[in-house]
Amino acid sequence: MPEIVLEARDLNVSYVRRRRRDNRVVKDVSFTIDSGQTLALVGESGSGKTTVARAVVGLVRAEGQLLFGSAGEPLQTRRTRALRRQIPMVFQDPRSSLNPRMLVGDVLNEGWAVHPEVAPAGDRRQALVTLLERVGLTEGLLSSRPAQLSGGQCQRVSIARAIALRPRLLVCDEAVSALDVSVQAQILHLLIDLKAELEIALLFITHDLGVVRQIADSVAVMEDGRIVEQGPTEQVFTAPSHPYSQDLLDAALDLAPADGPGRAGSQELSEQRSAETPRQHRSRRPRFNEE
Repeated sequence: MPEIVLEARDLNVSYVRRRRRDNRVVKDVSFTIDSGQTLALVGESGSGKTTVARAVVGLVRAEGQLLFGSAGEPLQTRRTRALRRQIPMVFQDPRSSLNPRMLVGDVLNEGWAVHPEVAPAGDRRQALVTLLERVGLTEGLLSSRPAQLSGGQCQRVSIARAIALRPRLLVCDEAVSALDVSVQAQILHLLIDLKAELEIALLFITHDLGVVRQIADSVAVMEDGRIVEQGPTEQVFTAPSHPYSQDLLDAALDLAPADGPGRAGSQELSEQRSAETPRQHRSRRPRFNEE
């Protein structure tokens, strides 16, 4: 039986806004992530998915319960620091997530300085080289600064920094949306390989449903701060039960190029869903701009 890595129970996040009675941007969100599994959190801009990710890693304060591991240890306790290092985050903008004044070697070594319990013994430089090689980079980049790297290289450094802490859950917030299409595929394959190699779980935040189908085992669909549908990826894609999920899929098909990769399969899926679940489309269509 798979082990639960993270469980969220009735998660609520509020921001201070004037003249609004209900200022919650995340409302009663609950989900679980099992070891070795990828949960994709999807929805339009402003749906609250990035706020959920930030709550999981402790960047915003949340009400409700965040329980880590099979023992269900609360993340809102004094032991949070020891637990949080097992839940690093890879951010959307690979350049702004790295200190521009630091060398790549120093960026990677910083986590080990803060958490010496996971720092490798022996030759630290060789450990840094091994870490870079694991994400497809070379030793020569250790003395480079982020401004000297491409966007894809910066994101690989961010991923290397995250896995240096021996995580059990990796939170990826739109980790490929700022990259070129060809680089997106490379980073996705890297994440899939690392998940299998390191036996870690992923919480993957995205608005790109094509990416979801490649990487996710299960999907949770968010609308207006709430999860309106969740289940195995194929089930949500082939037989969505909520009208909002159906609209997200239809919008993704509308945005796909007519002769683009996967268009034929997507069109067939659309026709199959239309035959199985006749419906009237809602007038408001989802927005797919980034959060």
